[in-house]
Amino acid sequence: MRLLTRALASTTVGALAFALVTPTADAAVAARPYDFDGDGHRDLVIGSPAATVGKVRGAGLVTVVYGSASGLNGGRRQILSQDTKGVPGGAETDDHFGYAVASADLNNDGRADLVVSAPDEDTGKKKNVGSITVFWGTKSGLSTNAHAVPVDPEMPAGERSGLALAAGDFNRAGTGDIAYTTVHYWDWHMGDGGGYAARARVLSSHLTRLPGHPAAARAAAGGASTTFVQSGNVTSGKYPSLVLAWHDPSAAPKDRDGVALFERGKNARTLAARSFVKAEGGPSAVGDFNGDGFGDVAVGQPGDTGHRGGQITVYKGSATGISAAAKTVVTADTPGVPGTRTAGGRFGADLSAGDVNGDGRTDLAAGAPGVKPGGYAYLLLGSAAGIGGQGAQWLSQDTAGVPGTAKPGDLFGGQVTLLDHVRERRADLVAGAPGEGGTEGSVAWVKGRASGLLPVAAATGHTPTSFGLGGRGARFGLVLGG
Repeated sequence: MRLLTRALASTTVGALAFALVTPTADAAVAARPYDFDGDGHRDLVIGSPAATVGKVRGAGLVTVVYGSASGLNGGRRQILSQDTKGVPGGAETDDHFGYAVASADLNNDGRADLVVSAPDEDTGKKKNVGSITVFWGTKSGLSTNAHAVPVDPEMPAGERSGLALAAGDFNRAGTGDIAYTTVHYWDWHMGDGGGYAARARVLSSHLTRLPGHPAAARAAAGGASTTFVQSGNVTSGKYPSLVLAWHDPSAAPKDRDGVALFERGKNARTLAARSFVKAEGGPSAVGDFNGDGFGDVAVGQPGDTGHRGGQITVYKGSATGISAAAKTVVTADTPGVPGTRTAGGRFGADLSAGDVNGDGRTDLAAGAPGVKPGGYAYLLLGSAAGIGGQGAQWLSQDTAGVPGTAKPGDLFGGQVTLLDHVRERRADLVAGAPGEGGTEGSVAWVKGRASGLLPVAAATGHTPTSFGLGGRGARFGLVLGG
């Protein structure tokens, strides 16, 4: 076990390997994340960790809505829970299945796979150890013959594995890997391309302790995680890096904040910190915002401490990673950004990267669920200079063409995604409003176009009621994949 500190540049982390229990597949070009049937249309994943399954409260479920030429196809969807036939485990009170999700083509069959966590799953006599499940992509969509990823056998009770998830070929070995955080640790599982392996096998196990005070970490676990993981191509156009970002205001100053970039270490069984920035961590997204061939790392800092109303810091990527010397800070007061900074606005509460206008540079969606009356989603456009305020747009449920009506407590923009659901080489926006209707929630899909998102050309709204989940505490939009 190693403490994650300023010495990250020399940190290497071993892998817990898992064998892929998956249908036979010939080698294929790896699919883009969230394209589960390989048709080129990205699909939407909605996690509802507090939802009731049958009569089991808080068991949690995941809704998958498939993309199509006309957008999200509400008539083609899957509802997945631990009571679904073929899924390991069973629905239990407050397991919170769907708390975090991630996607990558883990077995190189040309179709993306889905990773789902249930951080409060019990294992044997250990309470709230957590579980992680993989659903394999197939020609017809996600298979329910799912695979349980083995959580490290040394994991103590109460660690809640899967508070955050990321997936991708981090060690550049040709197969997909899975990274996750717990209350006090982070770990990663190396895919071994085992195909028909009879069962998962542990090859090595190395937990890495997260920074921060244990008591503070336990308190944070009761709400939103203060540690985030993300994947994206930063130093290489082919392989993703693993981004680990954290913020714990009660920790010692040296451990309080950080953004670290991990890539392959001395061999495929290790990840090493490529670069480290001592800065407040938060939800992150990776994209080539300036078009120079390197991924830039955007980090949301939605709290009011030191930056009233929230801000986003974008670290420019390079062949050596990221540094504090090359960064841009964007707030609601940045010239060109609509609106103004307001206390509690939570600008940067969630981030997602994608090319909305099709100009070849990545754009950034940012949520601001605390902006009155019911929250906003922003679009910040990429340019040769990177992310800034020029051409920025914002929308809410009161924007013409967007379904719904903005009301206090809706939390519109609490989660955002940018994925090309239509397959027009432009990313579409999905914004969650998990407070809509109390515990029901909703998501809004807005089509991307050459002008960005505005004026709205096409949009649809989706609620749990429309999917037969009404009254089950689904809180649609609380967790979105992408």
